[in-house]
Amino acid sequence: MPEKLTASELFIYGRQPVLEALRSAHPVYEIWLGKGVTGTVIKKIENAAHSSQIEVKRVDKNEIQRWTGPVVHQGVAARIGPVLFIVESSLDSFLENKTTSFILILDQIQDPHNLGAILRSAESCGVDLIVLPEKGSAPLNATVAKTSAGALFHLKLMQCNDLALLLETFNDKGLSVIAALPENGQLLPEIDLTGSIAVVIGSEGKGVRKNLWDYCTHRAAIPQKGRVNSLNASVAAGIVLYEVVRQRLAMTGK
Repeated sequence: MPEKLTASELFIYGRQPVLEALRSAHPVYEIWLGKGVTGTVIKKIENAAHSSQIEVKRVDKNEIQRWTGPVVHQGVAARIGPVLFIVESSLDSFLENKTTSFILILDQIQDPHNLGAILRSAESCGVDLIVLPEKGSAPLNATVAKTSAGALFHLKLMQCNDLALLLETFNDKGLSVIAALPENGQLLPEIDLTGSIAVVIGSEGKGVRKNLWDYCTHRAAIPQKGRVNSLNASVAAGIVLYEVVRQRLAMTGK
């Protein structure tokens, strides 16, 4: 295994993240498998790597552990290219090519486990684009890749320096901007989510920042029946995203 990664490389671990990186267009440079590690997913990794002419090395599992630290690496690790973002200047053409846009804006999600879980839900729900602020968010690292089960490598991502200005742009283009707020919001199922939308999910502690509220066409509250009126950011995101899917399936019938 390499002694040091360059700034343009990322080290990931786990069977599903490595397999999904291979299945995607993401550049994968080298793969390490623990000696004696077998199974269906391992075979898929070996086959996919062979098809793409990517080197696979068998190493002692302790060697992988030395790189990953105290995590469950499942005997698999890989050296890959950095996570790439679409440039903000291409947003107009991106939106023009979508009949009905489904965009997710993550306002300073700081826990990499939450971020990974949200990305996993977003990929499952068919989100077209994930927008992250340039500052205040968890880095897209190996933990995010693992928690997302590799969904990270199948999503379009964009970084933005000014979310308020971006939301204003979405307003001008006719998108409904939905802020997920726990209080003082319209109940989520009452909001029409079938058109072009941008959903805003706030950070674990502060939620959606108040300077963004005026740019949101709707404030959505998730109906809750329990006594603990609080949802984890990734759980809240999953509920909102699947409500979008539910409404769109009900409208189209498929």
